[in-house]
Amino acid sequence: MPPERRVLLPALVALAQKRLLFFAGKGGVGKTTVTAAIARTLAQQGKKTLLVEFDDNARAARLLGLPAADRQAPEPRQVLPSLFVLSTNGQIALEEYLHLIIPFKPLLRAIVESRAYQYFVAAAPGLKELLTMGKVWYEERKREATTQQPLWDIILVDLPATGHSLQYLRMPRAAHETFGGIISRESERIAAVLHDAEKTAVNLVTTPDELPVSETQEAYRQLTEELDLPLGALFINRVHSAPLSTEVLKAVSVHGPLSSEARQLIDLILRCGQTEALDAEAQVARLQPLHSLPLPIISLPITDAGGTSETIVEQLSRVMTIVADEPLPRDNTNRRKRSRAYHTTHAPRERET
Repeated sequence: MPPERRVLLPALVALAQKRLLFFAGKGGVGKTTVTAAIARTLAQQGKKTLLVEFDDNARAARLLGLPAADRQAPEPRQVLPSLFVLSTNGQIALEEYLHLIIPFKPLLRAIVESRAYQYFVAAAPGLKELLTMGKVWYEERKREATTQQPLWDIILVDLPATGHSLQYLRMPRAAHETFGGIISRESERIAAVLHDAEKTAVNLVTTPDELPVSETQEAYRQLTEELDLPLGALFINRVHSAPLSTEVLKAVSVHGPLSSEARQLIDLILRCGQTEALDAEAQVARLQPLHSLPLPIISLPITDAGGTSETIVEQLSRVMTIVADEPLPRDNTNRRKRSRAYHTTHAPRERET
């Protein structure tokens, strides 16, 4: 029997046409896990994919099974034939830039290890953010030596938690407007790519919890009203689902001769079902404000790293595709905004994402 052919969910098809995808969200919502799963999915669909993370702990790399990175060799590392991960930050990007203009290694080492250099890097406002975004721009501009085609089909950027992530996205335009000379010119080139809706999309990641929903609304407002950046999709992680509603469960009654032990067991099952249904309905209510946003919504189920050979990233990656001839998952249509939400209902319990 031939292996099943899986294709992207329709909401992901549009994102896969971009060159640069940013992912922002409140800390703790599983943003890095979701970004890693999307990167893996796109790579398996044949896209030569680079996942960039601004994380000293290299969490995305670890989620994809890579060992700790060598800080002295900040180059993309291969995970799959078409998937690479780059762990970087402003200091690494600055040292890489200095290496281009100061090829004499002993002099370069003396500079970066000097107290004055360390003070400058720490004190210069926005320098780390600007240089890190410059590194992303540099990777987007890379070309194959023989064909001059882009080295990467698509680049995914796992931004820090929401507040700091917006600073990264804001810095290129701010630097262009504030400084002159080469800084202004380079910042303008970076900002131009960020604002190119054909190439770039900023995606939001959240969970069905009150505070993340509120922060997602505020992030959407800043991205659209203050930064005027092109948006992609809204990923809602750890969505709980229940097969029966509280109304249906309340109407369930048990008839016939049963032992007291059997009745106790049935009562326990019904109470558990009520709890599951209440949790799912509470999530629906908390998510209501987000369904008014004009964004495609991709809901991701609660996952479980135990009891299966698949990692959480692999499980989420599978959710993001369907068998080629399979009907689409049930969707919610936001008629007023004409956006679509794709949901999955098979949601095993998750221990950690």
